[in-house]
Amino acid sequence: MGRKRERKRDQAQDLLELARRHEDALVGAGLSSAVLDDLESALRRVHSGSHVGNAAEVLIHDVLGEVSEIQAAIRKEFPTNEAFQAVFKANEMVPTQPGQLLALARLVAREAPSYAANLIKYAINAATVKHLSYLCDQLEKELAGADPGSAVRAAQEQIRAAASRAFAGKPELDAFAAS
Repeated sequence: MGRKRERKRDQAQDLLELARRHEDALVGAGLSSAVLDDLESALRRVHSGSHVGNAAEVLIHDVLGEVSEIQAAIRKEFPTNEAFQAVFKANEMVPTQPGQLLALARLVAREAPSYAANLIKYAINAATVKHLSYLCDQLEKELAGADPGSAVRAAQEQIRAAASRAFAGKPELDAFAAS
């Protein structure tokens, strides 16, 4: 199974290199250049396994701090309301695994605006929630999405679709089909 996975990585890397060489034609056929950057980022994440880069580590630290602060405010404001604490998972430990932390941060950012009036005295306002959402977006980008494997597959599909439009009836199309 290891060889098969490695072969898929090599094919994805080959496709990325091929797409970079023909980027102008692919963009002309409707492919966003961000797709190539996303594929490159996703491949880095797949290759690195669970290791995250320095930028992601800083973002994880910041997201962890924001979520912990909001959860602490929830626990302090509603100490006896276990059901309410459960909405924000305030009665649970903040996960340290990046994907789980990102999911929790998205949940907190989605739910917090509904309770802003109760949280304002803890300096948790719309700007705080917006900042948390921004941090989540950046962290997700650094982590190449929640699932880098599916990000790779999605980018490959988009590249191949653009190649079929750009190189219809041309020999270059065969190279994209083989990668």
